[in-house]
Amino acid sequence: MRPSSTASLPRLAPWAFSLLLAHGVCVAGDVPANPPVVPISHAFEQALDDADAGDVFALERLGTASADARMTTLAKARIAAARLRADDAVALAGPIARDDAAPPAHRARAWALLADAAFTAGDYAAAASAADHWLDALKQNHAPPDERDDAQRLAALAHALSTGPRQRTESLTPVAVATRRDKVGLSRADATVNGHAQEAVLDTGAGLSVVSQSTATRLGLRILDTAATIDSASRDAVPTRIGVADRFDFAGLTLRDVAFLVLDDAQLELPVPGGYTIDAIIGFPVLRQFKRLRFERSGSLVPEGAARSDDRPENLRIVSSALYVDARLRDVPVAMHLDTGAPRSFLTSRFAERHPHFADGPPQRDERMAGAGGATTRRVARIGNAVLELAGKRATLPELTLVTKDGDEVQAQNFGLLGGDVLNQFEDWTLDFDAMTFELGKPIGDKR
Repeated sequence: MRPSSTASLPRLAPWAFSLLLAHGVCVAGDVPANPPVVPISHAFEQALDDADAGDVFALERLGTASADARMTTLAKARIAAARLRADDAVALAGPIARDDAAPPAHRARAWALLADAAFTAGDYAAAASAADHWLDALKQNHAPPDERDDAQRLAALAHALSTGPRQRTESLTPVAVATRRDKVGLSRADATVNGHAQEAVLDTGAGLSVVSQSTATRLGLRILDTAATIDSASRDAVPTRIGVADRFDFAGLTLRDVAFLVLDDAQLELPVPGGYTIDAIIGFPVLRQFKRLRFERSGSLVPEGAARSDDRPENLRIVSSALYVDARLRDVPVAMHLDTGAPRSFLTSRFAERHPHFADGPPQRDERMAGAGGATTRRVARIGNAVLELAGKRATLPELTLVTKDGDEVQAQNFGLLGGDVLNQFEDWTLDFDAMTFELGKPIGDKR
């Protein structure tokens, strides 16, 4: 219901990108100089594609062994990247991207991985260069237009962002801040931008922070000369400019040169009875600067600064600046995109294609979905009394939407979305970017 992170960014993973890409330096990996191209199993290829859509957990469960040495190496790079293990990911994917003897499909996958990594790390010049190489490799491989469109969109956005300075942290002294729920259930808090107070939606699902044009003007953002586009719910191109805040203060964090997507005011007005407008969104590039961040249902955001020292299993992965949580529905694993900007959870058509039996029985109907720049109609079923298992807890939803058919020109980017209807069943929930964990507090009403 707002600019989607998956619409604007590639479906690959972030890490702290090194200058190796910018300077064209190759780091030796464990791939042979000229390994033969061997057909890989359908299960392995599907797991790689699923990892690009957020389900890195399935690739980890399957293992990375493949008859094709380069694909094995790229699988290892994908897992390392999703765990934010920068050095391992760069060392594995970089040589394949620059190996002229590698098949174009392999080089395209490697360049896509590097482009997304650079973008998520805020190195937009490197992201633009890698996306250009990604597009070239796709053309050499005669890839279909929609795949080339993904690379082209990322390249255009990265080029636009690269004309401004990189975001940097000036200081961090974590301070709890008050949050509040708005009329549609989104969490909002107050930040300070260029010395001006600004209420903003807190949205882990946004790959970039966002402001309306009138808000950008009031806050005194520097508008970069180049323009870009994002996709709406109907995949129509939505024109946007890039604005840069000289200073951004929030919860004890001070950042310099924070980039925002600047949308026309009308693009952030949603068809809610009585009217509903979003002036600003604080997205993942800002929130990730807190190493550990706790959201309390009672109305506080608590940056904790340091990771926990216990041995909780890793259940959080990051792909295309999007957070994914390892969950289960009726013993079926599903990687769900954690999106605090979404009031309701749902499963996508991609999940329905893999598990069609979930659509058996419930009547299906058309549902209208609005977003930035337009709307689309999709076909959905309702799963009653859906019990999700995640982070060692259970959450029950009276109804869970399952999309069985997307609207025209819409393609599911992941398997499901985890929203406020699940999160609000617990006293708090925590993101730990060092330990790579998503944690849930006590269920509401639990007196223990």
